[in-house]
Parts: sequence; structure tokens; C-alpha cells
Amino acid sequence: MLLTILENSRDTATSTYITSILREALCLKQGKGKKCSVANETQGTKKKENKKTGKENKDPVFKKANNIARQQCSQHFISMNGTQVVIRSLLATHSKRDSNVSTELMLQDLVWIIAALAPKDPKFAMKVRMLGCVRTMHLILKSHYSDNKLIFPLLVIMKQLAKNAVTTSILIRDGVIATYERVLVSLGFIPTARLRLCLDAIDYFSKNKVCCMQIVKTGLCSVLLRVFDRWDRYEGRMRLKICAHILQTLQHLCNIKAGRRALCTKKHVQTLHRFCSQCPDEIEFDGLLARVCSVITLCLKHQALPVPISSPASFNLNPILKGTNTIWPCHEDEDDGANSDSKSINSDLDDDGPESDNEGADEYLDIDTEENEIKSNEEIDKTRVKNGESIQSALWFNPNERDAEDLKKYCIYFKEFGSYNKQIRAVKSRSNSRGSILDDIFVAQHNSNRNQPSPSTFSLTTVLANTDYDSTISSSSTFPFLHGFHKIHESSSTTSCSSLKIHKDLSKYSSFASVYSTISSRIKSIIPFVKVAYPDMTGGQGTNQPEPLNKMERIACRNKLLACVEKAINPESYMNEVVYDLDSLCASGLTTDASSQKRWISNNMSSENLFLTNNDEQEITKVNNFSSRLNFESRFESGNLRKVIQVGPREYELILMPDVNSTKRHQWFYFEVRNMQQGRPYIFNIVNCEKSDSQFNFGMKPVMYSVKEAVLGRPGWVRAGSDICYYRNSYHYASQKNNKCYLTVTFNIEFPHTNDVCYLAYHFPFTYSMMMTRIWQWSNQLPPGTYLRTEPLCYSLNNNEVPLLTISAEDTPSNPIVEREIIFLTARVHPGESNASWVMDGTLATLLAAAPPAAALRAKYVFKIVPMLNVEGVINGW
Repeated sequence: MLLTILENSRDTATSTYITSILREALCLKQGKGKKCSVANETQGTKKKENKKTGKENKDPVFKKANNIARQQCSQHFISMNGTQVVIRSLLATHSKRDSNVSTELMLQDLVWIIAALAPKDPKFAMKVRMLGCVRTMHLILKSHYSDNKLIFPLLVIMKQLAKNAVTTSILIRDGVIATYERVLVSLGFIPTARLRLCLDAIDYFSKNKVCCMQIVKTGLCSVLLRVFDRWDRYEGRMRLKICAHILQTLQHLCNIKAGRRALCTKKHVQTLHRFCSQCPDEIEFDGLLARVCSVITLCLKHQALPVPISSPASFNLNPILKGTNTIWPCHEDEDDGANSDSKSINSDLDDDGPESDNEGADEYLDIDTEENEIKSNEEIDKTRVKNGESIQSALWFNPNERDAEDLKKYCIYFKEFGSYNKQIRAVKSRSNSRGSILDDIFVAQHNSNRNQPSPSTFSLTTVLANTDYDSTISSSSTFPFLHGFHKIHESSSTTSCSSLKIHKDLSKYSSFASVYSTISSRIKSIIPFVKVAYPDMTGGQGTNQPEPLNKMERIACRNKLLACVEKAINPESYMNEVVYDLDSLCASGLTTDASSQKRWISNNMSSENLFLTNNDEQEITKVNNFSSRLNFESRFESGNLRKVIQVGPREYELILMPDVNSTKRHQWFYFEVRNMQQGRPYIFNIVNCEKSDSQFNFGMKPVMYSVKEAVLGRPGWVRAGSDICYYRNSYHYASQKNNKCYLTVTFNIEFPHTNDVCYLAYHFPFTYSMMMTRIWQWSNQLPPGTYLRTEPLCYSLNNNEVPLLTISAEDTPSNPIVEREIIFLTARVHPGESNASWVMDGTLATLLAAAPPAAALRAKYVFKIVPMLNVEGVINGW
């Protein structure tokens, strides 16, 4: 009834009475004279407010019930479209030219009612915009910014409008920032709820970059800093909220150049730095301190990392970009056939006998046709590039566009199921007997036979059903990608077969260390390795002891954060001496091995020509010369360290190597440290991290391996480090236009021994050589009746093998392999996540064990496992 009367009445007095009643029902009263009773404001009389009994004033149950009733009334009011009715009434009242007392009182009531509804109506900003009242709200604020009776509800309304991106844009174009500058000056520096609301709305507005420009132009930035400079005069939670809103606004200003220039004045930086030095040592101020430090580092002059933008490690992609016929990489060695059984792939394809020959006698491969198809593919790819498609999209085939001969190649990875025809018959039989998704494939194949599709649009169904692979391949020369893949004859006496060339001639080695060193020496790396890491050569295991999570020491993190800001402001007061520079070493070709003897390696010498060893055990027996600096090294497998700068007596800044052919993606680290002294904490700051947050903030510690501890009988990786924290630093991205900063992970290390050789890593490393060594070990100690075959799935860009393992039980008449289900497992897509390799290592060890559960799994399934997909990332330390 009240809403209907308010909406339809044309009598000002009646509308005024209705708005007074609604305000009494919807708005909570404020004490201490902030808001008078409705009767006094509407009637303008001097009558005293009706007093409640003392019992009611002090009864918390009564107050809670009263608040609940008001909330229920507000929700019911909103559900009846009361918000729209009140907004339309406000528009009508504001448009009246006569500014009598009744109109002014009604305007006040309507503003208070809207302020009570705005936080509770999730569609408030949209309703205001649809009714065309956004600019009206701004006009009311401009004309009443010094009115103590209306400024509070107006600030509440504007805050809700600032939360919406569309209404924010409208208000910014209407000059709301200049209005807020006058509001701030009018409010002064007294910490009230009005000041907090004003700063909160400015915080929301400043998320818009156009608004940031207006903040700078109107001088509102200086007003905000003057308010912030009085932080020590405020008290309680109001101080924290006011400071937080100002600092968030300043952070938004740092996203534009004009904002950074406005803040990067001596006076403003001193104001922010003064807060850092005077900030109370209380936990509730830690968030404010972090924001102040972030603003300082963002607004200072951009400081690029002290390394070249281009990485010293890169792949030469020109040979790949020249040819668009993407065939699979093949073996380079001529004698790869010695690693396999005498039977070739041809004999495997012909073991079906006459039945196979009759099925596909008329489907021989035409070599000339294949050459023509290759030429046509090249022409198509050239056309695609000319038409504007990217080189990458032109290089790779769409799987749906592959022809029949291309798809048939995959049968070589399922040799234990027999020839291609046997594999097809097994798929048909399994589909018919058990029912599977392949039913749809064969139905589609039946239809495609009637339509006789062209060879260029063959589907996988056509290949499976209509192609006799036995009669199509005459030699490995027909398909260059098949060179190096050989037939493994499955019989009851064959339990382990390997065609990995990296395992060639390993039988003469007996220990894990010797096998690992040999395999590591055969790996092709982008930057030549100079040694084998001691932890990996000895197995790389942990201590198997539970270790507590790191407890973040807020005082230590606070001090390190302040030290980072101090270094950004006064960089000349630090040492800044380079102690390790991989770019210079790669450019000069000069390497330093573990014995610190210098030697030259010619530029054309690959890492496989140099047999890698480790002499850390001899190094730790030498007399320490007590140098003033640590020595670093990371030119070993999975090592990642590009540059080390000494900034203090025992403090070092470390810069990690980016991904290959990239300037970004830094997370993994693995490096060697020597020449340390016991009992002295060393500070390591890794300064080019990129992720906005890290597990180092939630208890994770880096891992350390001590060679002396291993020699003393306590080998293994252990969690180490103290005062660990992760924060934003002053280094900026050099190749990007935005204002993105790098982050620092910092930790203190106390080494257990003097003159030790220690290794530090992000997580327990698991290298490519370790995986290959483990595979070689398993192949030589298989349980009876176990079938294991290892072969290269493909080759990486640097011609390293990507192994594929097939694990099952031997083929028997009672349990033929062809009847078993296939399970596919893979790991290490991301090279920096070495924990995936440890999980895969445990999985393989379990599958190849003699335990009854493992034997049952092998008897029921055929496991196809790719234990490491991103081998180049793992090898080169990314």
C-alpha cells in the first residue's frame, strides 16, 4: 500500500509522509547525533525523540530482533520492485524546480532509503543505470558534498555504483573524480566513516585506467598521500581500513606511466618510506607494509634484470621451418639394427600367412603416389602461409586430415599384438563381443565404404577396416621414420628387449654411478655439461624421514622486504659483484670443471664427445682457502642457474635461466655451491620468479644435498633453509609494456660443514639420465614371466630419445596378450614438476616387481608408458 501510494500520489505532503515511514522501517538509526529521528527531520519541529525504556535500550535480544526485522523488511521491499519505485521518486523530486522545505526533506529521506537498499540489492547499479539515474546521483553529490545530513548516504550509494564497471565508466566521464577531490578536502583528515567510504569508492574507481589519469590530473593523488601521511594519528581498525584503501588506489595508479611519474617524486617516496621505518611491529600492519613496499618498487624507475634479454640456450628451428612435411625424426646411427632382434618389421607383418596376403593383395603402397602426396602437401602448406596462416598452423597436420598411410604407422607401437591385420581383427572382435566406442567407428566405416571417399580424406575408420598393412610396407626405406624401429620377436624366452641406442654397450658397467655417468655423457644438451651432479649419480634419494613444514617468521620476512625496498632506493650502497655468469662462459667457450682447472672446448664439440665424471669427493678433502665468496656451478643435467651477483658479505642474488627460445618461465632451480663456511648463514635471493604466489609461502622448503654428509654415511636430500618468504621485487619485465614485476624467493642456508660441496634444488631432482638408468636396471632384473620392451616413441628437437615402455606378462595360450586391455600412463609434461617422475618411478618399480599384485596386473593388462614426455625441458633444466 505504501509503495502504491508513493508511486501514484501527486501530493508532495503525502509523499513526504510516506518516505518518512519507509525510512523509519528500512534505515538503521545512527547514534551520537549522526542521524536524527524521522519525526524531527520531516516535521522540522523541536519535539524530542520518543524514548525507549532503559530495558529495551540495553537488551541485546531486542536490538538483534529489531535488526532482523529491518533486514526482512528490506528484502521484501526489494522483491516488490521497491528500489525502482524509490529511484523514480528521487528523479521526480530532484527535477522539481521549487526547492521548498518539504521537497528537500523528501529528497533526504529518499537518499537514505536508497542507501539502505543499495548494499542489499545485487542488481542495484543496473537498476539505477536502466532508469537513467546515474548522473542524477552524481549531481546530488556535487550539490550536497558539504551537507552533513546527506554526505554519508550519498557516499554509500556512490560506492555501490563504483562496483559496477558500466556505471563506473559513466561517472568517470561525468567528472566524478573532481567531485571526490572536493569531498576529500571538505571532509578533512578526521578518521570517520565518511572518510573511509570516500576512500573506498575511490579505490573502486581507480581500477579504471581512465580514472587513474583523472586522479593524476586533478591532483587527487597528492591529497591521498597527505591523508596517508597522518596514519599515525588514526586509531583502531579505522586506521587500517583508511590506509588499505589509499594503498590499493596507489597500486592501481602504478599501472599507468602518468601515475608512476606522479608518485615517483622525492616527497612522495619519502612519505611511503617513512611509513616503512615507523610501521609498528604488529601482525595487522604486515599487509599494509607489503602494499607500501609494492608501491615503492612499482613507482620507481624500471630496473631490468642484469642479464641479456636473449637466452644463451636456444634451438635452431630453421631446418624445421624450411620443410613442411613433418615426418618423425629417425635414428642417425647406421648400426642401430644391432640393438634389436634379427627379425625386422617386415617379418612381423608377414607372419599371418596366406590369409593376410589374400585380404589385401591389391592394396600395395605406391611410392610414386606417396611422393606426389608429399609434394602436394608442401604446396598446400605454402598456400596456407601465403594466405596469412601462421607457420605453426601450416606445419602440423590436422588429425582428421591424415591419410591412410600416415595412420597405419602407429601399429609399430603395438607389436606385441602381432601384425597389423591381427591388431585389426582383435579390435573388431573386442568391439563385437564387449561393446565399446569402436562400434560407432565401424558403423561409420560401413557407410564410408559405400561413399568411397577420396584418399586425402580417409578417416581412422577407413584405415582400420580397409587397409592391409602386411602388404603395404616393403622396406623401412619406404617410410624414413621407421628407420631404427625393429621387430621384437615375442616368445616364451623373451622377457626384455630394448632398441634405445642410449643403452648400447652398457653391459660392461656394473655400478649405478658408472651407468649413470655413461648415459649422461651420451645426452645431447644445448649448453655443454662439464660434470655429473653427485646426488643424481648416487641415486638422488631422500632421507625418508618426516620433516616439519617451514614456519614463516614474520619478523624475518618483514626485514627482508624492507631490505629489498632499501636496495631499490639506494642500489649504490650494495656490492653488486658478479660471481657466476653463464652467458659469458657460453660466449667464450671457457669452462671450469670441479677441480677448478680451466680448459677450452671447441664450439663444435657436443656433450656426447666428452665423458662426464664427478670428483666432489676429492674436492672436499682439499684445504679450504676461506675465500670471501661462494663458488657456483649449474652446467650439469637439469641444472638451472644463469647468473649470481654478490650483494653483501654473505648475500647473493640468483637469476635463473628461462625456457629455451623464450624470455619467460622461471621456477625450477638446481645448482651447486662450494667454498662455504660452517655456522654462518648465507642468504640466497632468487630474483626472477614469475608466479604471483608460491608454496614457499605455505611451508615448503628447498632441498639440499651435502657431499660430506653422504661420505659420512648419511646420504640423501634434506629440506633446508630458514627465513623463507616470497615477495615482489623491483625488477621489471624488459620485453613487456606493462608494469609487471618479478618476484623473489629468499631463504637462509647454514651449511653443515666447511669446505663442503652442496647442491640446492626446488624439489628432489629426477633427471633424464636417472630415468634411463632405472630402465636399464629393471630390464636386467625382471621377475620370471614378465614382458618388458623399451623403444623410442620419437626424438626430441635435440635428437634425444623419448622412451616408450611396454609392460605385461608373457604371451601364453591360456592368457594371450591380444585379449588384454591397454592402460596408457605418462608423466613429466612440465619439466619443473619433478615429483611426477618420482611417482612414475614408484609406479614402474611396482609394476616390474615380483609381488603377486604386480603379477596380477601384468597378466590382465598391457601397460603403455611414456615416463617422460618433455625430455628437453628436463635435460636443460626448465
